Amino acid sequence: MRTVRQAQQLALGQIVTPAAAHVWFDDAGFEANTPYNIKGIVAPRQIIVVYGPPGSGKSTLIVDLAGRIAAALQWRSRRVRRGLIVYVASEAGASIMLRVIVWRNQYLSEVRTERLPFAIVLRGPDLRNRVEVEGFVEQLAAIAAEAGMPVALIVFDTLSRSAPGADENSPEDMGEIIGACDRLRDATGAAVALVHHSGKDATRGARGHSALAAAADTIISVVERVATIEKSRDGIAGERFPFELVPVVLGEDSDGDTITACTIQHVEGEATTPRPTKALSGVAKVGMQALKEAIEAHGEAMPGTSTIPRGVRAVKIDAWRAQFRLRYGSDGAGEERDADAIRKAFRRARELLATAEAVAISDPFAWLT
Repeated sequence: MRTVRQAQQLALGQIVTPAAAHVWFDDAGFEANTPYNIKGIVAPRQIIVVYGPPGSGKSTLIVDLAGRIAAALQWRSRRVRRGLIVYVASEAGASIMLRVIVWRNQYLSEVRTERLPFAIVLRGPDLRNRVEVEGFVEQLAAIAAEAGMPVALIVFDTLSRSAPGADENSPEDMGEIIGACDRLRDATGAAVALVHHSGKDATRGARGHSALAAAADTIISVVERVATIEKSRDGIAGERFPFELVPVVLGEDSDGDTITACTIQHVEGEATTPRPTKALSGVAKVGMQALKEAIEAHGEAMPGTSTIPRGVRAVKIDAWRAQFRLRYGSDGAGEERDADAIRKAFRRARELLATAEAVAISDPFAWLT
């Protein structure tokens, strides 16, 4: 028989034995020293989903979260415990590098002597391939040994590029992805964060099968420069954290053009409510989505002119038109539309979006307002 003291220790997680598979009602207790990396936001062994539409700032947000864990810096007055970060930048390795450099320059001292425990992996595993996942487990162990500390957070940016060819609406494919996350959690004790896209309607949640939302411990949506905790097993659902994206000039490339990247600037106080906008439909809706995708793929921060705000991410109208052509090139029956019809539709979409003040245009650039 256990003593009362042993029962208390068991309830607090201080004794773990094969026989400790149950706790009696009268012996139930709570964990006074709950483990966390960012209190109420990131905890060990969690699955975290951070999702939003293209250009929403979700990758910049997760770089900030990860950087603060690696550097043990408070996140919006939340307590932070230091840990090793492994960031798998499968979708945009070069741009993640720039964001990391900007964050490092902003928050870390140039005279520090200690290496930040933050490793960037440019080519990660296919999460549906068990052999590759097991190889990644070995890679994580090597990174942890080199850093001299266990992995605290593994980030996959993005989920779609970390499971190429997967049908995100398939319960089988999504189940394999979740199983890989479980394997990584079990092997390392770390949290696993998946940076993901929202569906066509951002208000209906993350893209793909609902199994992901069911498995996630924490879900953070990033829309209109506001991060919202939609689900939290350990924190408070409904919390909203507004922020701004601030462009920073890092230098010049070999052609003399400026190299810029965005960093995050937290906005104190309650999140502001975005001004209501008229619902888009038809060619305007297609045009808006095409512009978002073009900016995500080809956008650049503007240096600022008399007609273009400094720092806004804009794209050349030709790139927008090309993306529109991809989206609008065939009708509902799969028949190809002729070039003249596509040209007229794009012109109409531009007019509707400009009238609605959803986009701004200063030839040859266009951007979201």
